[in-house]
Amino acid sequence: MKKYGLIFIAGVCLVVFVFGHLHWKNMSQAAGIEGKRAEERIKEKEKEEMEALIQSLNPENNKHQSLIDYLHYKSLTQDKVIISLIGSNGISGTGASNSSNSWAGRLEKSLRSDRDELESLGFINHGQEGYSTKDLIEGKKIDEAIHDNPDLVIFEPPLINNQYQSISLEKTEKDLKKIMSMLQKELPNAKILIISPNPVANSKIENSLYLNYMDYIKVSERAIKKNKWTYINSMEGIEKKLKVKNMRLADILTNDNVHPNDQGHYLWFEVLDEYFKLK
Repeated sequence: MKKYGLIFIAGVCLVVFVFGHLHWKNMSQAAGIEGKRAEERIKEKEKEEMEALIQSLNPENNKHQSLIDYLHYKSLTQDKVIISLIGSNGISGTGASNSSNSWAGRLEKSLRSDRDELESLGFINHGQEGYSTKDLIEGKKIDEAIHDNPDLVIFEPPLINNQYQSISLEKTEKDLKKIMSMLQKELPNAKILIISPNPVANSKIENSLYLNYMDYIKVSERAIKKNKWTYINSMEGIEKKLKVKNMRLADILTNDNVHPNDQGHYLWFEVLDEYFKLK
């Protein structure tokens, strides 16, 4: 009897073990299925949130969106985002101790750190020291920028060099129109931002045509206004910051009294950085 009792107990234990194992297996499978469903729900929610974000940043729904939001939208809907810079000394960073201290270098760093999706933002600089508007066209700098297929073009008309080289106001305006025509025709989906050159000392000194720096600024602004091009008067913005900070123009220029030093490039960066985030 004792033997049969042990066999019975062993049988019961085996049955309990088998059913226990099956129950545990079923519970594990159920937990796995529920975990998978929970993961799918999370992914679906993330997808919906991303789609909502994209729609909220869509330029078609935001006619007055900031440039940083525009770039953010581009980063979420395409593989890469490119900003091309065209101009002369101001674009190339003349006067700054190194490229990272130029306004362009600072702006690139600021935009990349502002939004995670802009970490891979590409800045392509086509600035050429000493170039005039005529040189930009003949030197194929506009063609190079077009070849970048950028999402945004920042164009600084090299009016300082036009004045220095005594290029006529008529020729300057003609060149500006040609440059903008090339960009708008070949880059219909890109935004184009024109920025003014920096303020300089002795801006009233005349060239061989009896024209001063401000004459070139005024003719460019007339053309910009007439053609309704997007424009930021960064020169005026820098001058306003000088007043607020109680600084002199000489404090932000190099010894040539023309090109901005590191401090000048920093103020220039501040003006542009504020504009990029302005709706």
